[in-house]
Amino acid sequence: MSGGVDSTVAAKLLIDQGHEVEGITLWFCSYPGAPDYRGMTKCCS
Repeated sequence: MSGGVDSTVAAKLLIDQGHEVEGITLWFCSYPGAPDYRGMTKCCS
């Protein structure tokens, strides 16, 4: 999930149509001092 409203709304529309939906977010933070997002379970949308 992008964290924006569009992907969340698209997922909701698909769910409403009976589709099984799974959302993922990829974090690519490999620089020194990057935040640790492991275990994050909340959506920004």
